[in-house]
Amino acid sequence: MAGPVATFVQLPTDAGNTGKKVRTQSLVVGPDTVHHHFFVPTSVRKVVGMYYFNSGILTGHTTAHNGTGTAYFWLEMPTGQSIRARLRRMRVILNNGASIGADVTTISRYALARFTFTGAASGATITPAKRHLTSDTANVANIRTASTGMTITLGAIAWSTINPAIEFTTSGIFGIATEYVWDPVVEDEYMDIGSGEGLLFYGPDAGVAQWRLSFNGVWDEYDNA
Repeated sequence: MAGPVATFVQLPTDAGNTGKKVRTQSLVVGPDTVHHHFFVPTSVRKVVGMYYFNSGILTGHTTAHNGTGTAYFWLEMPTGQSIRARLRRMRVILNNGASIGADVTTISRYALARFTFTGAASGATITPAKRHLTSDTANVANIRTASTGMTITLGAIAWSTINPAIEFTTSGIFGIATEYVWDPVVEDEYMDIGSGEGLLFYGPDAGVAQWRLSFNGVWDEYDNA
């Protein structure tokens, strides 16, 4: 197979042309003036809003979360909605919240998982910040700190991380903050939820209460109707 050959498309002269124009940028290449096209990447989805949230400072869990009644939070899309939501990014920061001398030897996961549900969620919510105060619509999906009102069926884990093990008694190290990031590269990798679906962040393994956690995340909502 022959290798690629640099070439270009020859356009007619501008004189007398009355049709639509294509914006280009000209560049002299050898003896020719060639025109480069502009490409503007757009999404096939009509994004109506983007929403940022922070969990505040949370205390680590000891008993494993079950995801249906216990978790750090749930992102849920109410039933009967045509709007869909996508989790775009998530950061979790862990820091030791106990006094020097309390070693961390228990390793446990902090996981992002799918779920479906029936019912109407009524648990406490975290109020998100809009990307744009006036042009973004009010959020339809909600971040819930309790699963009240939802009958949840837990789905598969999509991503997880583990806490570090630290020996405070021998090293004297205290207050180590560790950040973990779930950050998809392209939009087709975002976790997408629709009516009666959601995502939760929870601890599926037994952990230690001395951890302090804070979550930062952003989701968007889109309507292709």
